[in-house]
Parts: sequence; structure tokens; C-alpha cells
Amino acid sequence: MRGFCVVLGALISACGGVTAEAPLTLKLGGDRAATTSALRAHKFCHTEDGGPQPNPATYPRCERAGAEWGESWVSARFEQDRLIELRRYERFSDDGRAVERWNQLVGDRLKLHPDAPDAVGELQARGLPPGTRTMKAWRLDATSVVGVYLLTPTAPENASILESILRLPKPASDIEVVH
Repeated sequence: MRGFCVVLGALISACGGVTAEAPLTLKLGGDRAATTSALRAHKFCHTEDGGPQPNPATYPRCERAGAEWGESWVSARFEQDRLIELRRYERFSDDGRAVERWNQLVGDRLKLHPDAPDAVGELQARGLPPGTRTMKAWRLDATSVVGVYLLTPTAPENASILESILRLPKPASDIEVVH
């Protein structure tokens, strides 16, 4: 029996991969097809209805068996068919679970990127989402940052948590002037 449990544990670990609970790891700039594929790997599914592509596009959590403590979905905004902003919303009816989930997401993000106080300042300068209780931010590259916000649920999303990846405008010192 013990050998069976070890083998079963190894199989479960090998099948783990990216989950809907893991931090979003998409890079900005990809096209819609690449974004849809990458979000499917994160367990967020988009169904095409054959009509015009919405902007932002919404990717609800893929169907899965079992109960969940909350619900989550991703919103992707495109410009000229390139991803420029990604937002994952998570909604919980229990505030304790929301705080626990925020702590988990922050801890998982810290494993990927060091704290970036300058990124926090840049996001604060852009304006915080309504109901922000606390937030953390990380720099992904020279122009992209990710923020994880613990929110007091407010309409229209009524989300408890927001994870947002966005491109910041280039600083004035980086803009090339052509004469």
C-alpha cells in the first residue's frame, strides 16, 4: 500500500503544472491566439461565438469538477490585436478566505520576482482600483508591472482580489525626439 501511495503522489505531482490559482505568467504583447492558449494553460477558457472579438475579452474559469471557495475570471485588453493589459478577478463571499488567498498569491509572486517599491509607486500614481485595502507590486521588465490588490468588494466586479499585469508608458526621458 505504501508503494502505491508513493507512485500516486509522484503521478499527481507530475500532472500538476500551472493552475488557475498560480500567478499569471503571460507576457504582454502576444496576439489573441497566443493569449487564449496561455490562459487555457492557466485554466481560464474563452469560447468564440463567431462574432466580433470583444475588447476587453473575458476568460471565465474553465469547467471543472468539485466545489470552489470563490469564483475567478480574467479580462484581457488588446490594442491592434496585441495584449496590453491582463486582469484576474477573484470573488469570495468570506473575507477570511479572501485575505488567505491574497497572502498565498503574494507569497507565490515573491517566489517569481523580488519586491519592487518603485512599481508600487507607479501603480499608485495611476490610481488604485476602488476599494483597495492593500497591494503589492513587482516589475516584470522595463515597461511591465504586476500588482496584486486586496479589495473591499465594490460594484461592478465585486471582486475581493485583483491581479493586474499592465504596460506602463515610457518615461519622458526614454522617448526619442526626432527633429
